[in-house]
Formats: sequence, structure tokens, C-alpha cells
Amino acid sequence: MQFYLAPMEGMTGYIVRNAFAHHFPYIDKYFTPFIPAAKRMSKKIVRDLAPENNEGIRLVPQLIGNRADEILMMTEQLEALGFTEVNLNCGCPSGTVVSKKRGAGILSCPEELEAMLDQVLPKCPLRVSVKTRIGMEEESEWDRLCAIYAEYPLEELIIHPRLRKDFYQNEVRLAAFAKAVEEIPVPLCYNGDICTVEDYQKITGCFPSVERVMIGRGLFSNPGLIGEIQGKEPADTKQIKAFHEEILEGCLKTFKAEKDVVFHMKEIWSYLSVHFPDRDRRMKEIRKCQSLAEYKLIVQQIFS
Repeated sequence: MQFYLAPMEGMTGYIVRNAFAHHFPYIDKYFTPFIPAAKRMSKKIVRDLAPENNEGIRLVPQLIGNRADEILMMTEQLEALGFTEVNLNCGCPSGTVVSKKRGAGILSCPEELEAMLDQVLPKCPLRVSVKTRIGMEEESEWDRLCAIYAEYPLEELIIHPRLRKDFYQNEVRLAAFAKAVEEIPVPLCYNGDICTVEDYQKITGCFPSVERVMIGRGLFSNPGLIGEIQGKEPADTKQIKAFHEEILEGCLKTFKAEKDVVFHMKEIWSYLSVHFPDRDRRMKEIRKCQSLAEYKLIVQQIFS
């Protein structure tokens, strides 16, 4: 089985990727948070992609856009940086993204999705994979989308079997993923609600031919989850503390303002706190803290 870290905006930049690679080295492939397809990459994105910030990491940039010319322009820049694969985001449910027919928004116009793939795949210098949802409003939309994806020689198709309207709520729609297994000939990757070993076993039991899974929130709640799936001991407090300390250290080196460091670490704890007793009280303390000194004191108490 191949294990992927899902792209999560504001969460899976190079600081966090390195922390996973150093302390929980079970991830086979990492995907960047989505990069807008534009004429030029920002300095922040270039830094996130830099080889020196991703040593030993198999990294795939994820692009978001709906214009083939902009996507191709960006893939040329990525090729110049040494990348050999790009992932297209057809799944982000954010309202500001969807309103521009990007992310999951393009799924509302199957003919535009098809036209984009028609233009991108023959000319793209990189291997192309896609991360998708199964539609916007109704599961019946997947019939048409499934037929489109079956037409193209994608590197792989990563499927989060939810509709855009589901966001991250409601049950994953396993019947839709089963349809893809039957009808789409490219390698498939399952993504969605794998938070425990039991969740993983359920998915692999339902789809034994699928050899790739992508995990996002489950790995932030339990950084050692893949290790547990592989039969290793659960992560202990010492390992999680070392993981946290590397992320904190990286943020302190990268962000100019302490408030930005604290804000980023609050996002990490919104998931990581499930590991610790008295979670609600601790999270309330972390959410309320305003200074780095206060944050460090709270975290010291949690780890002790």
C-alpha cells in the first residue's frame, strides 16, 4: 500500500512535511497545498517547493485553475524546478474557489472539465494526476464525471467520495468510489475519513484492488497512524512532542510575527489535541492564548 499526505491549506507546507518525514517516516508521497495557476509563482510558493526545504521528500505540486493556458504555463515553471508530476485540484469545496469554477466548482460544468483535460494532457511536460470530488449537488453527477475521467491517461485519480455540498460532513459515498473502481482504468487513490486503523481496514476490505490511500485530518490527529496501520506501536508522547517541537521551531524561523506562529500552532492543535486527556479544556486555553510565551506554557503543561 502507498500512503499519501493530503494537501491541506495552511497546514501541509514544508515545515510540517519535514516534521512528518523526520519523526513519522511512513508517507510515500506528499502533495502541496493548492497553487493558483497564474503567470508567476509567489516567493512563498517558490520557498515551499525549494529542494533544500524538501530533502528526501517525494513532493507533487497541486495546481488549481480552470484555464488550460495558465495551467500549462505553470507546469513549465514546475518542470524547470525539477518536478516530473503535477496534480490538478478538482475538489476544493471553498465558496470563494467554487464561485470561480475552480476546485470542485469545475465539476458543475463537465464540458469545461473535459475541454481543460483535452488541452492540458497532450501538451503538459509533466505527468498529470487529478484529485476530485464526485460532484457538486447530486451523486448522479458522478456518472458523467466518471465517464470523463475514464477517457484520459492520468497518472492517477485521487477520489474524495463526497459532493461539494457535503464539505467534510456526512458519510463518504462508497458506492460512488465502487463505480470508479469498476469503470476507470487508471490507478485510483482513496481519500476520506481514514482516522483510525479500523477506518483503513474498512476501506481496504471494501476495495482490495486499490493500493493507494490519501490521509489528511487523520494524520494530524494521530501522526503515527500509518505506522499503526503497518503494525508498529502507537506514537507516544515523546514522539508527538518532538514532532510538535520541530513544527514550532520551523515556524519561529519562518514567520516574522509571534502572533502568526501562535495562529499556525493553534491550527495544529485543533487536530493534535485528540491525543490528550481533558481535550476541551486544553483547546479552550490554546484558543484563548495571545502570546508565544503563554502558548509555550500551556503546551508544556499538556506534554507533562
